[in-house]
Amino acid sequence: MVIFLKVKIKDIAQLANVSISTVSRVINNSKPVNDDVRKRVLEAIKQTNYRSNVIGLETDKANTQLIGVIIPQNSNTVLDDFNVGIRDLADLYGYDIMVGLTDGSAESEQHYLKMFQRMGTEGNIFVGSIPNHEHLEIIRSSNTPCVLVGQQSQVDTIPSVHLDNITASYEAVTYLIQKGHRKIAMIRGSGDNAVGGDRYKGYLQALMDAGITLRKEWVVESAMAVEDGSDAMRRIMDSGELPTAVFCSTDWMAVGAMNHLTDNGLRVPADVAVFGFDNSFIASIVRPKLSSVEYSGTEIGMTATRTLIKLIKGETVVPHHANVAHYLAIRESTG
Repeated sequence: MVIFLKVKIKDIAQLANVSISTVSRVINNSKPVNDDVRKRVLEAIKQTNYRSNVIGLETDKANTQLIGVIIPQNSNTVLDDFNVGIRDLADLYGYDIMVGLTDGSAESEQHYLKMFQRMGTEGNIFVGSIPNHEHLEIIRSSNTPCVLVGQQSQVDTIPSVHLDNITASYEAVTYLIQKGHRKIAMIRGSGDNAVGGDRYKGYLQALMDAGITLRKEWVVESAMAVEDGSDAMRRIMDSGELPTAVFCSTDWMAVGAMNHLTDNGLRVPADVAVFGFDNSFIASIVRPKLSSVEYSGTEIGMTATRTLIKLIKGETVVPHHANVAHYLAIRESTG
């Protein structure tokens, strides 16, 4: 018979003389860890009988004090702020965090949902793609509370937290229109998620309300990196006519767009104004400083964790979807 002990990750970390994140890396095998450090962590797990929880044997979920976080592996983005908020609230309520860093694919996300089910997490926070049938089946079968972050849930039993992407994008594009722009392009994220779909919907609605005809050649899908934004800006310029403004789904896309414009002898914002989204730290570092939609990723993470803990305790969560506040941070890139 395996006896489950109420040992937390921080106890393992203290015994092995390493950080909590290092213990998480060893358990998740998510990042390389020095062999000597790995041996110390595994020995500490063995000594405390924490192994019974790690491999899913006789796990008493009610006592694990574990929250699983499934999130894409992207550094230096608003996702970092999500993690800070999640960590701060989880620590306040005495929960440890297991982080599953995905490659953005559904298969990778489902892998961590199943792994967290075996590990007995009391609840999970999901930051990723729109959950499909396979995601939902795993969540239902685990009978574990789950909260979506970064999108609006369409499932009654799964609450969500983010910002109103449609309204925020609408306001950003409307600001450009009020500045006199009628030729406004967009570099959008791919897919129908919040970054790709909702932010495009806000852009489109702002054009429609201003009586501006959409030019499809000026709407280019892009991945998230700076070089992707640069390539998208090149494709817009290759369309034959230059827009006077570009709205981008993320700040990193926007920085790539500004780089390409500058490299081709164009001035921002004199020739082309650029508006980003997320107000990442890069927005105030680049020159010209980038106008962007600002909101608190930390607040989103904290709200999601607070919501999840309520679900874990059996409390009712109202509202089903919570939006955090957003603002327009106007800087030099829009004049």
